[in-house]
Amino acid sequence: MQAAAQLPPPVRRGDRVGVAALSGPAKPERVEAGLDALAGLGFDPVPATNLRRRHGLFAGTDDERLDAFHALADDPSLRAVFFVRGGWGALRVLPRVDWPRLARRPLAWVGYSDLTPFLAAVVQRLGLVAFHGPMVAADLARGLSAEEADSLTAALAGDWPRELPVELDEAAGSAAAVEGPLAGGCLSLLVSTLGTGWASRLDGSILFVEDVDEPLYRLDRMLTHLGLSGSLAAVRAMIFGHLGCTDPPSAAVLPAPLRETLADLPGPLAWGLPAGHAAPNMTLPIGLNCRLEPAAGRLLLGLPAAEAAG
Repeated sequence: MQAAAQLPPPVRRGDRVGVAALSGPAKPERVEAGLDALAGLGFDPVPATNLRRRHGLFAGTDDERLDAFHALADDPSLRAVFFVRGGWGALRVLPRVDWPRLARRPLAWVGYSDLTPFLAAVVQRLGLVAFHGPMVAADLARGLSAEEADSLTAALAGDWPRELPVELDEAAGSAAAVEGPLAGGCLSLLVSTLGTGWASRLDGSILFVEDVDEPLYRLDRMLTHLGLSGSLAAVRAMIFGHLGCTDPPSAAVLPAPLRETLADLPGPLAWGLPAGHAAPNMTLPIGLNCRLEPAAGRLLLGLPAAEAAG
């Protein structure tokens, strides 16, 4: 079981924050809008040197992306690093990330989607909480709601615990609360890393999953793959965020085929967590101890140490 990670040093208004691009290229107008929005939250953004680069599918060559990323990690003035967007590309360079270099200075890392394996590695290799939260050319560029902005700034400042609503099966309504470190992220990336050294450690966790633009059969296939791999055998609960399914039977409930596939899950199954590739995209602390309370229909994020031990 993965132990709960430690929070990075708090990030507050006025702090300098890096903006990295390890994945796909971003449209220039989206980059500028996102940087302006980041400044509007009170942060001083420092763009990576490759932020406006385009090399085929990526924001620069593998070397350019890594060099710019490591330069941000080395900058002693930064308190956090946001990612500009997801897409594809981070997994290509993940084995070349200099993890001892990153360990020298704990930072708050913020992203999701293609960054899911990177966030898991921050938790597993550095022992730090990482934040599944807004990206610069995506969420910040579209404009965060007041609720999303509060979720992000509170998470970075270390303002815990906080709670988010979830929906559960009627059978789970009387189930006991379950606790564990929060794990997961984008379902397709969780499956892509199975069988590699970059797979997320899920035993004992409260597993959060989300995705976008996937038909129902592909979602079911990925969940089946997770189950057959043994990855779900010891999770304490599973919670779905935004699915963005291309053929959902209903936005109000978890599709029946997925519930059937997860019928043998060892803990409660929940959905409706407001996080992922759609708005609202609330900030989640990957690696931090959390509690799912079925009777209350809520996920409590970031338990105080004394409460977590009880």
